[in-house]
Amino acid sequence: MKYLLLIISIAFLVLPAAAQGNTDEATIRCYYRFSQKKKTGDIVVQDTMTLDIGSQMSRYYDGSRILRDSIFGSVITGLDPNRIKSVSVIKDREPDFLDNMLGDTYHNNAYQGISEQIFKNRKAGIITMFNIVSERYKGNDPVGVLDWTILPDTASFLDYPCQKATLKFRGRNYEAWFAPQIPVNDGPWKFFGLPGLILKVKDTESQFDFECVGLENLSIPYAIKIPEGTYFECNLKDYNKMVKNKSGGMGININGGNVLIINYKADTSYQYLELD
Repeated sequence: MKYLLLIISIAFLVLPAAAQGNTDEATIRCYYRFSQKKKTGDIVVQDTMTLDIGSQMSRYYDGSRILRDSIFGSVITGLDPNRIKSVSVIKDREPDFLDNMLGDTYHNNAYQGISEQIFKNRKAGIITMFNIVSERYKGNDPVGVLDWTILPDTASFLDYPCQKATLKFRGRNYEAWFAPQIPVNDGPWKFFGLPGLILKVKDTESQFDFECVGLENLSIPYAIKIPEGTYFECNLKDYNKMVKNKSGGMGININGGNVLIINYKADTSYQYLELD
C-alpha cells in the first residue's frame, strides 16, 4: 500500500501552483532545448524544458514529464477504494513484466523526460530542487552569487542581440549568451545573475547545452509556488545521490478489483553525466 500512496501523492506535486497559494507570479515563460550526453558513447538526449519567471522567483521543469506524471497519478486517484480487492507490489522487475497481462496496464518510465523541478529565489540566491524517485525528495542549494565574467563578444538568438559571459561553476566552465533587451535576471537550470535573460548556455566540453527556442508573455500570470507536503529533505550531496540511484519507474496493472504495482529495475543504459 506504501507504493499506492506514493503514486497518489504525485497528483499533488503537479497541480498548478495557483491551486496551492501564490508565492510569486510568472509573467514570462521560456522554452529551452536541453541536450545532454550519456556516460558512454556519443549519444545525445534532448528534452524541452520550461522556465516560468516571476519578479523574485522562477520555476524550471519538464512540462511533458509533469503531464505524464499527472495522467499516471489520475489513474490511481480514479480507482474506487470500495472495488479494490487486493493490492500487490513487486520490486526490481523489467518494464515488460506487465506485458500480456489481462486488464489495463499503465507505465511511468523514470527515464522519459526529467522529473526534477527547480525553484530559484534569485534575491536570496537559494535554489530548491524537488524530485520524485522511489520517494519524494527535496534538496536545498545555497548557490549565492554566481561569479560571471561579461565579455564584449556578441551574437544573436531568437533575433535578440546577445552578449557573452563565462562562468566556472562546480568544476565546469560555461559560456552563456544573455539578452540585455530582456532585463530579466534569470536563465535555465541553476543559472541566473546576468543583466538580461540567458538565451543560451553550454559547458566548454559540449556535454550540456541549453538553448532558448521560444518566449511567451503570459497574459494571465501563472502562480509559482514551492510544493508543500511530506518530503525527505537533504543537502545537495545526498539529494544528488538519491536521484542518481533512482529506480526505473513504476507500472500498474488493474484487473477487476486486483491491482498489481511494479517498481521497475534501474536501467544503467540511461546513465547520464552528472549535472549538479
